[in-house]
Amino acid sequence: MTRFAEKLDTLLGTAELVAATNLDSLAGALRGGRARPTIAIGSGGSAITARYFARCRETLFAQGTEVVTPVEFVLGNRDLAAHDVWLFSAGADNPDSVASVIAARARGAAVRVLTRNVAGSAAVAARAQAGSEIFEVPVIETKDGFLATHSLVGSVVALLLAADQVCDDPIGEGLAARALQDIALALAPEARATMRVRFADLGRNDLLLLIADPGVRAIAELIETSAWEAAIGPVQLTDVRNFAHGRHSWLHHRSRETFVVALTGHETLKLWERAAAILPDVRNTSLDFGDGGRLRNAIGLVEGLTIVESMGAAVGIDPGKPGIGDFGRALYDDDGLLTVSRELSPAIRHKQAALLARDEADGAGRSIRAAAAERREALSCAAIGGIVLDYDGTIISDEERYGTPRKEIVDELVRLDSIGVRLGIATGRGDSGGKALREVLPAELHPRVTMGYYNGAYVQPLTVDIEKAPPPIDADLAETFAWLQAQPQLFVGEFGGRFSNVQISVKLENLVDNGAFFTALKACAPVESGRVKFARSGHSIDFFAAGTSKKTVIDRVRNGLPEDSAVLCVGDSGARSGNDHELLSHSLGVSVGTVCGRHEGCWSLFGAELTGPEALLRLLGSVQRDVHGIVRINVSALGLDSFCEMGTNGEHDAPAA
Repeated sequence: MTRFAEKLDTLLGTAELVAATNLDSLAGALRGGRARPTIAIGSGGSAITARYFARCRETLFAQGTEVVTPVEFVLGNRDLAAHDVWLFSAGADNPDSVASVIAARARGAAVRVLTRNVAGSAAVAARAQAGSEIFEVPVIETKDGFLATHSLVGSVVALLLAADQVCDDPIGEGLAARALQDIALALAPEARATMRVRFADLGRNDLLLLIADPGVRAIAELIETSAWEAAIGPVQLTDVRNFAHGRHSWLHHRSRETFVVALTGHETLKLWERAAAILPDVRNTSLDFGDGGRLRNAIGLVEGLTIVESMGAAVGIDPGKPGIGDFGRALYDDDGLLTVSRELSPAIRHKQAALLARDEADGAGRSIRAAAAERREALSCAAIGGIVLDYDGTIISDEERYGTPRKEIVDELVRLDSIGVRLGIATGRGDSGGKALREVLPAELHPRVTMGYYNGAYVQPLTVDIEKAPPPIDADLAETFAWLQAQPQLFVGEFGGRFSNVQISVKLENLVDNGAFFTALKACAPVESGRVKFARSGHSIDFFAAGTSKKTVIDRVRNGLPEDSAVLCVGDSGARSGNDHELLSHSLGVSVGTVCGRHEGCWSLFGAELTGPEALLRLLGSVQRDVHGIVRINVSALGLDSFCEMGTNGEHDAPAA
């Protein structure tokens, strides 16, 4: 008896164990995610479970599920805060599984892990994340052998029964009895002997052409994966009509080297029969899975294991112990993906999204991880002599914009001043920002704080009340303001723009259509000629003279500092169109909001995970004197290495030799 046959002989015991288990929590998780976009992660045998999970959601909720491998998931970059992420892993301690958990956290998602081993490293790492859940699948044999057997059947039966609990019209207790009965029949000696006859003509040098109904994709992938992993033979997986669009050419040239297996359902049975009648003389067999529902797929997967057993018998291979090369263990244990996942922090993913959106041709050959390491090194090595901060979205949040900065940030500014760091504020505001800061900062600090009002157009010490000492009127801006007043069709209601002599601010909510507004600006002479420029902030579009720059504030703060002192700059609108872009586009520019799509442009430190005043507070707290009395950024205090602390315990669910 083969090792694989031994595993199949005891599968019913695992199914019975699962049927006796309370699956309420698993059912609750399925129910809770019915309307949420969902990703299922798996590789090897667990990829089959992920595919069956997708079929469960499709039949239950008429919802699609994105099934991916760990590599696909780790390298994906879209935000997943609104998604459900499920990880299927027998042992939950393979490095790729841990890499997936780390990537889920970096992409804003909690993880639901379905595993037989709740003590596995991936399960432990997931448990540490808020909102994550771990579901244990009981099995009577914890070792599968080379191919997934008990872990696969246990997981599939658990999902089958949990899904029934979620169904609006459940079958109830009768489903478990029916499933166990059908599994027993599929594993009976008579059924397995019949299956061996079906595949007796399969040869060692044959290509297995697998033509499958999409509704039984999980069964098809079980056969495909197992045939490859157990070295039974090469496999081509397709559906009946995709096969008709060109792949039939293989049979014209190599029909004698091909064995066709058709897996059909109600809608594809006739399609296959029509195709089979046209095919040349080729060995083939077909199995029909009826409605392709959850129960039929679950039993079909057990039958799929007997198909694998039969194919192995035909070619003289034990699928449970096919023999692997010495390199196989090294390949399986390789933790390269885990390293990549650790390094793809939220900040790097944030920057990568902007880079990919722009798709800069000259940046295609540059490693974003290497660039991030260079940025981090520059931040940690810089001797900080001054700090220039944006105000709205950086010092204060949107909700706080009509109030004053929070006490924690004020305390940090006072502390930084006390250790000799010069402070500058570069804001699109007029004196409202100055008033708020004068209200909360100690009076003795005011002369030492440089204020760059109107995006740097008017620079004064904080002591100066610019309502009493306003800047002179800029003639080009006055012409622009007059032009805007003469374009009522661009605005909702009355034009509400504000002209502050050196800056015009127009609230975004005042615009009828953003695109139409920017198109219309081409007819404004000062803008078209380049004498007046504009940039977006969180709530408005600011117009200013071409020579205006928040960098003016940097120059004022830097003036008189030692030559080796640097100025750290922090803002929230770092995108190319943002009013902090120029302020932040250097190695010591940090965004606590948006970033631009150029390598040399600004980066964030925390990505979307931590933004605004919360991110600023953590950054300011890291600016400290070192053992030599030099003010530097203590990078270790930023918590940037939290992802690197998540690792494996070294006991992987490896294939047996």
